[in-house]
Amino acid sequence: MEGRIRVKVDIIGAGALGLLFGGKLAAGGARVRFWTRTLEQARLLAGEGIQVEEPHSGLMSIAPSMILAHPVDDIVGGSLNITEEERPDWIFITTKQRSVDHDLLEFVGRIAGPKTGIVCFQNGIGHIEMFQSVFKDRSIYVAVTTEGAKRGDARSVIRSGAGTTQIGIPQPSEFLLYNDDSLDERKEQIREEDLLKMLESAGFEAFLSKDIDREIYRKLLINAVINPLTAIWRIPNGELLDTESRIVMLRQLCEEGMRIYAAHQIPIPSNMYEQIVSVCRSTAGNTSSMLSDVLKGAPTEIDSINGRLVKLAQAASIPAPGHEMVWRLVRGLEATGV
Repeated sequence: MEGRIRVKVDIIGAGALGLLFGGKLAAGGARVRFWTRTLEQARLLAGEGIQVEEPHSGLMSIAPSMILAHPVDDIVGGSLNITEEERPDWIFITTKQRSVDHDLLEFVGRIAGPKTGIVCFQNGIGHIEMFQSVFKDRSIYVAVTTEGAKRGDARSVIRSGAGTTQIGIPQPSEFLLYNDDSLDERKEQIREEDLLKMLESAGFEAFLSKDIDREIYRKLLINAVINPLTAIWRIPNGELLDTESRIVMLRQLCEEGMRIYAAHQIPIPSNMYEQIVSVCRSTAGNTSSMLSDVLKGAPTEIDSINGRLVKLAQAASIPAPGHEMVWRLVRGLEATGV
């Protein structure tokens, strides 16, 4: 990026996706600053850098001199102050959906500048309106990505499969509220183009979507069918297609979800079941994020995925026994840690 101003990107959440996007953006020339939950991870990143293992090109090492890393507590505790020049152009929120709470929103407000764009990478629904209710005067983007990433240790990530990343601003709806009165559309378009160029130069296939809501709900249904079943049965994605009993559950959860969407007039492709089967096959050996959380004894995102579908069903007064069952079963696994 010689002769060009370096784009400043802050990554909140140094898990698999955060390390993947942050590491490759830093290698592509962006100024990347990580905000971590623990002091130990921040020190490790600042001292040893990041390793990204690509499926075809091998190991990419990002030197510690190419990144910055701080624990969130440095800002919360007041030991670090951000100057106006240090405020990011973009903030990527790559935490789990369950981590989006008042404290995180307050932290984002403390590091963001007046022109900082915010990009949310979370699964599920329910968190976007939290951002938009607090940051009414700025762009809140959603990123729907099919990038496969698996964290090795606190400074390494395996890119298990290159995917696509669609980015867009949700349109006004009952569930995703957006106030764009203060935005200059031309300036926003330029910023969006710059964001895509930055991602593409870092090796990501990225697109701007004018109908990101459709992608949000499409991915929500895919996750709501695949993730809880893999977590309950402790199997990789591909094994969901191995028996008739599993296929029956796949189809039931898909059909229930489509009825819920129809009741709320949420647009969704008619071939969703075929898409879900295709995802199972293309990610056959993958461990879903929900299964990974269960195996680690960590809280899952079941509330923001199947739990949200159950609430939508209740709002429309239609039954969703399959989604309610898997929601409660996974919640039960969280409670016991088994």
